[in-house]
Amino acid sequence: MPAGIPRISGLGSITGGLVEELLTRPKGHSRALPVVVALGARGAGKSALLDSIAERCEEIPHAYLDFERHERENIQPRELLANLAFDLGRHRKQFGRLAFPRLWLCMLVLSAPVELRDRRAALRKIRELLLENQPLEQNRETIVDVVRLVGGVAPAGGLKGWSEATDLLLRGLGWYNRRRLLGKIKALPANTGNHEDFLIEIAKHSRGDDEDRAAVDSIFCDAFLTDLRLAYQGVNRSRRTLNSVVLLDNAHTPGGQVFLRTLTEARHRSGGEPDPLVVIATSRRWNPDWNESWSLLTPQRGTPRRRRPSGHRTDGLPAPSPRRPSDVESDWTAGQDPRWYPWYLLELGTLSEDDVVDIVARGDIHPTSRLPRFLYRLTDGHPGAVTTLFGASAQLYDSRDPTALRASLRTGVTAEDGTETTLLAAAQSYLLQDLPSPSRQDLVTASAARDVETLFHKNIVDLRNATEEGALFKELGDLLWLRAEPGEELQYVLHPWLRRILLQELASRAEHHPLNWERVHTRCRDFYEKHGQRVSARYHDLALENVAAVVAHLSRPFADDQVEFDVAAAEAWLAELDVITAAPNRLDPAVAPYEQLEAHAGNADGELETTLSWLVVALWIAADPLGDPGETVNSTIEGGFHQLAHGRGRGSILLHERAERYR
Repeated sequence: MPAGIPRISGLGSITGGLVEELLTRPKGHSRALPVVVALGARGAGKSALLDSIAERCEEIPHAYLDFERHERENIQPRELLANLAFDLGRHRKQFGRLAFPRLWLCMLVLSAPVELRDRRAALRKIRELLLENQPLEQNRETIVDVVRLVGGVAPAGGLKGWSEATDLLLRGLGWYNRRRLLGKIKALPANTGNHEDFLIEIAKHSRGDDEDRAAVDSIFCDAFLTDLRLAYQGVNRSRRTLNSVVLLDNAHTPGGQVFLRTLTEARHRSGGEPDPLVVIATSRRWNPDWNESWSLLTPQRGTPRRRRPSGHRTDGLPAPSPRRPSDVESDWTAGQDPRWYPWYLLELGTLSEDDVVDIVARGDIHPTSRLPRFLYRLTDGHPGAVTTLFGASAQLYDSRDPTALRASLRTGVTAEDGTETTLLAAAQSYLLQDLPSPSRQDLVTASAARDVETLFHKNIVDLRNATEEGALFKELGDLLWLRAEPGEELQYVLHPWLRRILLQELASRAEHHPLNWERVHTRCRDFYEKHGQRVSARYHDLALENVAAVVAHLSRPFADDQVEFDVAAAEAWLAELDVITAAPNRLDPAVAPYEQLEAHAGNADGELETTLSWLVVALWIAADPLGDPGETVNSTIEGGFHQLAHGRGRGSILLHERAERYR
């Protein structure tokens, strides 16, 4: 990445206003805050968002977990809570050191590497202890009862140091911080090394209990939240003026989903008592737990099919889709109780054109150059793609020769395994790594159509089995690669950047491939023609470079001089023109745009056909960001609209207006 480029762009409303609002403690009191989840497909900037928030929260209690790393290590939720407590408990100048005595008691007793004589009784007594919400030293008898349920303290071959740790807790852990506790435990095995804390060592040696796992984890979470609430009360209340922060990256993993469910259930069990904890998570997959009060992709259509839990709040919206960063300011009013609970979902992954201009300007490229618009159109504002491509195209960019930008996707790079590849191939491998190889190939085939309808038609995509069509569609939705386009009929489309990568792969398929570019687009064309969808059929005709068929279709409103080309006719015609000329192409990037225009539009017969042919091909080339970065065919488009509008009736004004866009 060129020096000077910010790691994050377009998310100032989150890292600024939203984080500030979440940290605030009005009149020193906690509020019932939702778990904020930043959603987005790969490369949407989710991890960069957490890095930025962590940097801002450096001076206050905060902790960070990456669930993908811990998923590989198979760490249980109780151990993750201990890790969070360790990080939150680090000494901060203003806040001091947060203590978690109840959590350590749970860690010591319930994660012990010994059998419990009556595990369920131990769980019940621990829960009673937590509900009393009093200092541990005032609950000595309860603790004694719990410890008595432990079978064989420090049994033969057991972990050394168990009895010493138990004794310290019985004396009152409030008298000891973790450093002093570690200093008292002298009998750890010599081969354990310099561990951060003895209690974590106990947890690592724990055999666990599958039957009671959920109950144990819930108790740990109750202890964690209870300790945190008490840490902000009493004499510490005046200096702990901001909430603590927990950042959870990649919470889409099974372990991450379980952890979030455990946390939200613990908050529900508290009876509405708020805690001083801000939780911000990221996910690149939809979590079914959100279905109770949120919706994925589908627009709002009245009341949800099932009643939302009474404790859930979504600012009065029945089942909102994930919010955008631009909604944050209106969603959160400073100083008021949050209108969202227990979730607040934010969709990331789309930079505005101004954001891209800002990135380019910070990279020492003039903001008025063609590069920002080129990057924005090519990637549809996908943050990861903008950053990566800017690093490649900035070296190629020459204001005197914008066509050099077309080479950016074929720039040589080194893959993670050390092999040499192209930027295009690396991007495809990165974006599709969550899908199995057969599904990737089906997706390449399906990218030929405007929407993902082809996934449900076996005469276009050769799916492997009868259930795969729905499975692949659902998987794409869960991975946040689908978009819902409103209209007369709901239409689902692939993310433009992902589709562009897939189309490049489709274009590279060999001639002998059973589903190469020509065969797939022919299948699509014939399918839509058969079902009377002529505009879609002409879309695929243009992808097949059959310009004559497109011109024949678009010339119909102008063929009869007795029928006025009015405003309604002009609007309908322009809408069809826009759909058709958005067709993908596999034109040779080594050939100049105007040469491509001459080659594909220069053989039409008749004045009307010639005008339409040049206009259609010019629009087709211009619609592709890689087709004409230098905008050399814009004058042809402008002239084509003006010429076509001449003497065409009241609808001509719309054609003249369209021409002005290309001046």
